[in-house]
Amino acid sequence: MHTTDHTRYSARQFLQRGLFAGLLLAQPAASLLAQTTTPTTEKKEDAPLILDTFTVTAGFAGSLAAAAEKKQNSNMIIEVITAEDLGKLPDVSIADTLTRLPGLAAQRTNGRAQQISLRGMGPDFSIATLNGREQVSTNLNRGVEFDQYPADLLNEVEVIKSSRADLSAQGLSGTINMKTVRPLSKGRRQGAVYANYEFNELGQLTPGVDETGYRSGLHYIDQFMDGKLGIALGYSVVNSPWAGQQFQAWGYPTDGSNAYVLGGTKSYVRNSIIDRTALMFVVQYKPDDNFEVNFDLYRSDFQEKQLLRGMEIPLWWSGAAAQPGYSVTNGYVPSMTFNNVQPVVRNDAFVRDATPLALGANIKIAQRSTWPIEVDVSYSKIERTDRNIETWSGVGFRGTPFTTADAVRVDLRPGTIPQLTTTKNYADGSVLRLSDPQGWGPTSLPGGGMHGYQKYFTAYDELGSVRASTMHELNKWGFKSFDAGIVYTDRYKRDGEKPSGFISPANGSNTLPLPPKIGTTDMSFMGLGQIYAYDPLAAFANGIWAYTPNNDSGIVANRYQIREKVTQYFGKLNIDSKMGNVPVGGDLGIRLIHTDQSSKGYSANGANLTRVSDGDKYWTVAPNLNLSFLAAERTYVRFGLSRQIARPRMFDLRASRTWGYNPANAAAPTLQNSPWSGGGGNSKLRPWESDSLDLSIERYFKDNRGYFAVAGFVKKLQNYIYEQRSVADFTGYPVLSGPEPVLRQGIVSQPVNGQGGSIKGLEVTLNLSSEMFSDIKGFGVTMNGAYTDSSIAPWGPGNGTAPIQGLSRKVANMTVYYETGGFSARVSDRYRSENRQYITTFGVPNPGGDVNPNGGFSVAQPENIIDAQVSYSFNKGALKGLTVLATAYNLNNEPLITYDNDDPRRVINYQYYGASYSLGASYKF
Repeated sequence: MHTTDHTRYSARQFLQRGLFAGLLLAQPAASLLAQTTTPTTEKKEDAPLILDTFTVTAGFAGSLAAAAEKKQNSNMIIEVITAEDLGKLPDVSIADTLTRLPGLAAQRTNGRAQQISLRGMGPDFSIATLNGREQVSTNLNRGVEFDQYPADLLNEVEVIKSSRADLSAQGLSGTINMKTVRPLSKGRRQGAVYANYEFNELGQLTPGVDETGYRSGLHYIDQFMDGKLGIALGYSVVNSPWAGQQFQAWGYPTDGSNAYVLGGTKSYVRNSIIDRTALMFVVQYKPDDNFEVNFDLYRSDFQEKQLLRGMEIPLWWSGAAAQPGYSVTNGYVPSMTFNNVQPVVRNDAFVRDATPLALGANIKIAQRSTWPIEVDVSYSKIERTDRNIETWSGVGFRGTPFTTADAVRVDLRPGTIPQLTTTKNYADGSVLRLSDPQGWGPTSLPGGGMHGYQKYFTAYDELGSVRASTMHELNKWGFKSFDAGIVYTDRYKRDGEKPSGFISPANGSNTLPLPPKIGTTDMSFMGLGQIYAYDPLAAFANGIWAYTPNNDSGIVANRYQIREKVTQYFGKLNIDSKMGNVPVGGDLGIRLIHTDQSSKGYSANGANLTRVSDGDKYWTVAPNLNLSFLAAERTYVRFGLSRQIARPRMFDLRASRTWGYNPANAAAPTLQNSPWSGGGGNSKLRPWESDSLDLSIERYFKDNRGYFAVAGFVKKLQNYIYEQRSVADFTGYPVLSGPEPVLRQGIVSQPVNGQGGSIKGLEVTLNLSSEMFSDIKGFGVTMNGAYTDSSIAPWGPGNGTAPIQGLSRKVANMTVYYETGGFSARVSDRYRSENRQYITTFGVPNPGGDVNPNGGFSVAQPENIIDAQVSYSFNKGALKGLTVLATAYNLNNEPLITYDNDDPRRVINYQYYGASYSLGASYKF
């Protein structure tokens, strides 16, 4: 077995070495400053934008015009968002902003946009970077949760859909690059402060979390030493409230006539608060055109606290008795009464703490020489803890009621939330006790049952990277220049559930009195009325429950440590030529990628733990070609051809597994009858690879009045990752009983690289201002739509068909705006067709990923979300610099809905999040 030493500080130590190496490079290279020759041409993408006189320099219309300029000046296929003003991207959430771009969609988690699907592919297939540097993640895998990055601290976001060899990090579906401001580009001192009051229309559904919150911050940019030194500081404080009403069905079994009935329900209301304090700091030093240093820091303290209270009501799938005499309509039972119902009343809590940190230093040396040098050193880290605690109360203990059980009437309503009517008043604490109402806990626990369960998840993710490159002018054979360099990254991540276990009475009693009442929970949205509410965290801290660890082998086998060392060598020829009379730009490049991946963990069989480690080393080649033709004035045809790569999910790369041993098969000579079996990860997984083709036709209107673009793409995946039975080595595993087996190999279920498939799509964008057609000024519209199709079978051949995670065939966005003087108003509508996603109802998702049909995913119904914003900026007088604004998100209270097998008679999830509002002001100085 392959053994690798995983040290927590590997990336940090590497960062220190990289900074030292950068300084060593800087010293000899400085001698080149005196040997300058012809200045190199500044990259078109990095050149400052000079907008035509029509375009305003601030506001929503100005941000659209600046973004269009960036898109027009790039030789790649990209989408761009730029800040409307200092510290003001078009949305409060960067994830919401991204969903307004063509081909992007967000999964809503507890009401807020969090992770992004790009071109029909989930977050595992894209890469998120900050100033071009790959970022670590708070979740089990690689997908960045964008609520960790405040939109008000970002100056620009660039979505790169094609590939280029010199990009330090890039994904299979694309790269989402968040950018902070460069202070010397502003040319003058700027500052701003802002404050907002926030609330949700659902209000306080359950006590213990504030129903209102705030958002505030400041920005400061200044230049010193005659414009040679610049600093930028951003500070953001968020205390943001969220709410939700969520119905969730256990499922829908059939009665004797094959009519669907409700098997049970686990439904909640939720109030939560997001607390985040974030700091952004940038230093830029450029004494002359030969030398430049940029240093940037991002640091955040993030906490999410959820209180969830509701009822889990076992019905058909329980000891409850369905009363006869009900009728059947269209294959389901619309109304039914159950006797002997014993609900589990839930008072639950979830708390997440995360501390992202990102550091980066970029040094440019001898920029006017024939061989300029650029060194970039970065470090990214996140520590995360999740605590889930669920606590139970009920009208009985392990199926035996204290007095009488309940009777519940169920009224199913196709396409929406069922209504349940009870006979007991669950706001009255006298009918309830802390208990194990259904007997779900082990009888070996103190008191003979459990009163709930507690989970802890802990994670540590760090990544260090060094990039060194140079370039040389050619001006031969149609090639403008040549770039070459190396990128080395070292990433270590550990994640898993630890510790977790049962809670039960500390005094050994079967039941306990309810903790002090702090209010009631409103469950009237599904007919249940008010429910007794107490503080589960305080009750646990007061010591009324004992805690018994759960040593289940599955928990141990889901923990992992991953170490990845990736070295990329790249070369790129930059094209500046003509095809006939048509100017052609672009690049031809290649990446040679060496990967050294390894994992450590435990394989578990009950209490039998075996240390395991495994890994692999391999090379990957990724060529690319980008061409941009100026086919006519302001008309571009862009073409991209590349091998795109996405590394496997972290959880799938784990070496650990659960395993079993059957001594009766010890003498078996064949794998089919081997005594060994198991299931887990695969540390030898290779990346997803796609041969991708992109084509974009873009027409830009004069005077920056908008543009029209049509883009198509085809991605032919050379492989996909899904779960399959394969051979594994069990050398070193203990023989639990019986003689030494003939074989030390067995069949296990694990993720493997298998057949691929293809994804293809079409994207259309139109940005238009009213000045294009008339003298009426200030009106505009931006709209886009995307259609994506996939032939990928995500679970492998013979295991059924389903769309891949995050794929919506249709995505559309439209924003209508009006700006005049200091007044600005806009309304946005975003649409997403049905898609398969993991619906998180409590705490963290199932870690199983998307490699098998049992990963916990379901199909979400189409959604249409409307947002709006209105503001006024004072441009003169005593209030000059002041802006007041009001923003509404999810103005139409669009629900999140999933059906069982796409059948509206069988509603599985139905979640209302309510509209969120923000009222505030900012002041520029």
